[in-house]
Amino acid sequence: MKLLALRLCEHDSNISYYDGEKLHYFKSERHLQIKHHGYSNLWEWRKVIKELWDVDASEIDEIAIVFDPWLHKLPTDNDKFFPAIEYEYFPAPCKVWRVNHHYAHYLSCWPLCDKADVGFVFDGNGDLNTSWTVFKDNKLVESGLYDTNGSLGIELGNAGSWLGIKVNEQYNFNHANDLCGKTMGLQSYGNIDENFLQQLKQFDVYQAKELFDISNWNKHCGSELIARLTPLDWIRTVHYYVEFLLVNFFKKYATANDTIFYSGGVAQNVIWNTALREAFPKIVIPPHCADDGLSIGAIEWLRIKNNIPPFKFDKFPFIQLDTTPLTKPSTTTIRKVAEYLAEGKVVAWYQGNGEIGPRALGHRSILLDPRLPDGKNKINSVKNRESFRPFGASILAQHKSKYFYDDNEDRFMLFVSRVKNILFPAITHVDGTCRIQTVDETNGDFYDLLTCFYQLTGCPAILNTSLNLAGKPIAGSPSDAHLFFEQTKTDVLVVGDEIFVKLAI
Repeated sequence: MKLLALRLCEHDSNISYYDGEKLHYFKSERHLQIKHHGYSNLWEWRKVIKELWDVDASEIDEIAIVFDPWLHKLPTDNDKFFPAIEYEYFPAPCKVWRVNHHYAHYLSCWPLCDKADVGFVFDGNGDLNTSWTVFKDNKLVESGLYDTNGSLGIELGNAGSWLGIKVNEQYNFNHANDLCGKTMGLQSYGNIDENFLQQLKQFDVYQAKELFDISNWNKHCGSELIARLTPLDWIRTVHYYVEFLLVNFFKKYATANDTIFYSGGVAQNVIWNTALREAFPKIVIPPHCADDGLSIGAIEWLRIKNNIPPFKFDKFPFIQLDTTPLTKPSTTTIRKVAEYLAEGKVVAWYQGNGEIGPRALGHRSILLDPRLPDGKNKINSVKNRESFRPFGASILAQHKSKYFYDDNEDRFMLFVSRVKNILFPAITHVDGTCRIQTVDETNGDFYDLLTCFYQLTGCPAILNTSLNLAGKPIAGSPSDAHLFFEQTKTDVLVVGDEIFVKLAI
């Protein structure tokens, strides 16, 4: 049986395909090198699956879609459905099911865990402007609407816009989804106003619009002028309060011993995630928690419907269908690259298949020694990124507790850890934290590289950021990596077992 799941429309299109034996995944932005690319039509998927997997649409037995029908002037009067509806308007030669947007988010957690006691989805908005949903026993038990309750995702992005954050105008690119992550980094520069924090406690998750209403800050400051002079304190206090708001809301449905699936775009907020993990240690957040994972959830719905044995991705999370180098790095190459890093060189590292989601996890990475005092500025000059944004790091798992105040595993950079000392200025944010990827033997060549770097320097961590320019997608082919290398101040490029070094002029 051949099954196809499609996330189409607007942004972040992706496709999951089950050929009867194996599961495949493809996100279009890496292939086309268009950030947040979304197919603007309902037919191009036919061409894509033919090119990628040599399968004709007529060979597919069933299709599941997650999309926005209003963009195609299709009926929306049936948008309030769960878990799925047969969708006769979608042009395909087989039966098509439209899966509830938030349910697809919830189901997408399956690569990490096969069952949850409860699930939460928070994003900008899903079907029918749904901004959050709670699932229990595979049933929808509560949801919030943007028009009524607001949306943490949308309001955080609006806050960033109000604060004056720009979204990569240099590349003629302006996607609101990226505002949230930038606001998360910027808010750390503010101070928590304890009196204002007490005022915010009148709001809960059902009042996200009111919570982020800047007029509350104006009233608190007693003057709009004074309020405009301290906007970072406003967003810092609001952002801090949301940590407690989310934890308390989760407690309404979950206990500390429950396994929780948490997904949606808001689940990329590593600060809020960390507060949730402290209260719910068994929380499960996939690296594809944003719309990257919708086709993964939709194809899981088809699997369950058709009573097919559980799927398994080979080499998860490195499942992006992109161009893989013809070779793997040898021991000699790994040693040489570690030496370059020890010398303070900026290294672009392209290996294997790309990782799913927005975080670089050691296959499409820019690497640097985290001990360099000017390391952050050095990488910002490479990526053309804003100076207020922090960088993540990868660390050998067995050494994490020595340098950070927790030793929790985090394979996908979805939480923050507080830094114990000042040995890592390039990766320590203004609030004293860092987004960490723990690395062990399962990381293959990347683990070998970190181990070799540690043997040379005594440092078990390395700055790790995605192999792309700000506002551009992560490299999806060696030619993308070479173009990045040529256009930037990167010192070394490693593709498979090949090393390319810029000559000093």
